[in-house]
Amino acid sequence: MLHYNFVRIHQTLKVTPAMAAGITDRLEEVSDIVALLEAEERRSGRAA
Repeated sequence: MLHYNFVRIHQTLKVTPAMAAGITDRLEEVSDIVALLEAEERRSGRAA
């Protein structure tokens, strides 16, 4: 879901859905999603 809304540029919108909705103004990368997941794992104390 994160990839679909924040990374993938949609043909009809010409931007990501998150950009079209005004949630973000930059194109996210898969590495951004990985960094979010790793930070959450560290915060919650779970190991990958």
